[in-house]
Amino acid sequence: MSRQRVLEVAAAENGTRETPPHTNKTKYGEWYGLNGVPWCAIFISWVFDKAGCPLGPVDSTRGFQYCPSAYNYWKSHNCLTESPQPADIVLYDWNGDGICDHTGIFVKWIEPGKSFQSWEGNTAMSNDSNGGRVMLRTRQTGSVKAFVNPGVFNNDTFQPQLPLLIFKRGSKGADVVRVQKMLFDLGYSITVDGDYGIRTERVVKDFQNDQGLPTDGIVTPVLLGVMESELSRPKTVDKRIITGVFLRKGDCGTAVVTLQRALNKQGAHPMLSEDGVFGTDTYDALKVFQKKNKLMIDGVAGPQTWGVLGVRVV
Repeated sequence: MSRQRVLEVAAAENGTRETPPHTNKTKYGEWYGLNGVPWCAIFISWVFDKAGCPLGPVDSTRGFQYCPSAYNYWKSHNCLTESPQPADIVLYDWNGDGICDHTGIFVKWIEPGKSFQSWEGNTAMSNDSNGGRVMLRTRQTGSVKAFVNPGVFNNDTFQPQLPLLIFKRGSKGADVVRVQKMLFDLGYSITVDGDYGIRTERVVKDFQNDQGLPTDGIVTPVLLGVMESELSRPKTVDKRIITGVFLRKGDCGTAVVTLQRALNKQGAHPMLSEDGVFGTDTYDALKVFQKKNKLMIDGVAGPQTWGVLGVRVV
């Protein structure tokens, strides 16, 4: 069957909610044979099956229910792609820790290489991974672990590619976020946005130079190992640990999600993607909020800002 049919089936489910609320019980779970559990992946499996192109035995004979295992499966079958087409599958990594947290169906680019739309199950504006309904979401590539062509479409011209083992200028996604976070934690001034641009390349070269390595600006598995080794060295004081009390542009993690969620509740426009990455959009929205509430307009979420947002941070 066609990619268009997958998108049509997904769109027809828009607004469907789990019943009763907060139970994870859906018709998708009943169909899959595993009801009452987080169902974002089960929803994707259901859509592909109803569209006439079942995903096959990923986690079970009906598709997949776990995002991490699905990533491993598709990676081993060389199904990852850097050029997603409508109806390809998206796997997200919210925290940049290498673990897939959520999934969706790619619809189209909004801003090529940066933002896109996807159909997702078990989501909501207030809870990306367990929100209880089917929605069309807008996402940033910085939260993407992988785009996947599952190889189930008729007359598809997709050629499987080997997973990238290096990161260089032009690379994007959650794996780039991981590299940037490592460099940030090592004390380098870098924006964690999932976009391996000129600035990230410059910081990588700085790290290579500091380590006495060739400065080509390319992150290989060997260089990743050097970064991990440096991070594992004992430190008497780590001045870059993020407690959540002060958040700045470039920070990542659940505290940033809390900030983005609070700003959205305060009417951030445009609404922020709650992806846990303190990028330009979050920075700008925070400054607007600070100006509106007569706070110091520094783009830093400190105790006063948290207080006005009504969020208690420890």
